Amino acid sequence: MKIYLVLGIFLLLNSCAKEPINQNEINYLFRASAIREGQTDLYPIETAMKVFVEEALPGITFNLVPITAPEGEYFTKVALSLRNDSSYDMLSEDSFILESDVIAGLLAPLPVKEWDDWTNFYPSGVKASTINGKVYTIPWNTDVRGLYYSYELFEKAGLPRNWQPRNWNDVLEALRKVKAIDPSSKDYLPMVGSLSRVLGEATSMQTVQMFLYGTEDTLFEGGKWVVDSKGLYDSLVFLQTLREEDLVAPNETLLTSTYWQTVLPLVLEGKFGVRIDGSWFPTALKNTGLPNWQDIYGFVPFPTQYGDPERPIISMSGGFGFSISAKSERKELAWEVIKVLASYDGLNKVYPISGYLSTRVDIGATEEHQKIGVNKQGADIAPYSFYRPANSIYPTISTELQVMVENIMLGTDIKDAINTYGKNIEAIVGKDKVIRKTY
Repeated sequence: MKIYLVLGIFLLLNSCAKEPINQNEINYLFRASAIREGQTDLYPIETAMKVFVEEALPGITFNLVPITAPEGEYFTKVALSLRNDSSYDMLSEDSFILESDVIAGLLAPLPVKEWDDWTNFYPSGVKASTINGKVYTIPWNTDVRGLYYSYELFEKAGLPRNWQPRNWNDVLEALRKVKAIDPSSKDYLPMVGSLSRVLGEATSMQTVQMFLYGTEDTLFEGGKWVVDSKGLYDSLVFLQTLREEDLVAPNETLLTSTYWQTVLPLVLEGKFGVRIDGSWFPTALKNTGLPNWQDIYGFVPFPTQYGDPERPIISMSGGFGFSISAKSERKELAWEVIKVLASYDGLNKVYPISGYLSTRVDIGATEEHQKIGVNKQGADIAPYSFYRPANSIYPTISTELQVMVENIMLGTDIKDAINTYGKNIEAIVGKDKVIRKTY
């Protein structure tokens, strides 16, 4: 009887034992765009990475693990994946979420001291990748933001082809003139923008902060969150005007998860007047089926509120890096893969496909890189760029910014929206960590 009992326990334990992992493969998590009808090349950037890794490291299998989700949900899904599954080795890590993920114990530190290439990365990227003296991500892309505008619609509106807005009012007047072409038309939009919770960080960074940092105020000062200021108020006045004058899509489109799918046909046909977007946007257009984007759209820097001669333009910058999961059982191999991907040759393979600005000095200085998309203009804009607050509370603050913007789109009074935002932030960080400026 005892023999059978021991044998039964042995068989039970053996059946529950985890199968040995394949030490010659790496699983890479990344955010994927929603699949569109007729789309065949689903992940051009990541596919190029896969091909390069498997050619450079014979015998290695680089598995792509796409997560298709709105931006606001992507980071939550990644965090859950990393907490619950050790089979994920590498991930595409957004710079704004890095400190939060490090504090949560999701990422492994990287042994950059033994890697000579690390000295070729821009100091700003090195700083953004370092938490408490340890490096947790290798930045592989960065960007700037500006205004894209439709040559066709501007011509119809009587606006110049070489448009150069000097302040916010110039932008607003251009939108109004585009609207006036045919005020009742649904065949085009004066402005396409990120103005809802569904669009997540794009609403916080690419909308609110692009305006806010063009004023005399900011989001975070002296270790405290600025929850009320004239700059914030003026930024929301501009956004409120977009809604009140119907310069953006109607709310039944604007505030839904299918917003981008709905406006994409207009984007591909040059049927929006103005759009705030990143320097990678032209390459995204090419990858989506608009190879002649430069015949359709112009690109200019985004002006500050009043076009101060000393600070005439504004941009926000961010980027993604390669990180390793703290639970990965193949950390050494994952590090070898990262070194290959972030090498001079590796990044040169993906920049023409991605359109991002280089994080490496030696690549950024080349004529070939500057010919990609609007990279040459992007290099001129970069000195005027700001970065989001690099601390673990920021992702939560960002969500509250998105809620505030959505409330404005729904018709909430600006002061009421700001008061609600301030109370919510105070509840999160404490009364002593917020600033309310008088104006």
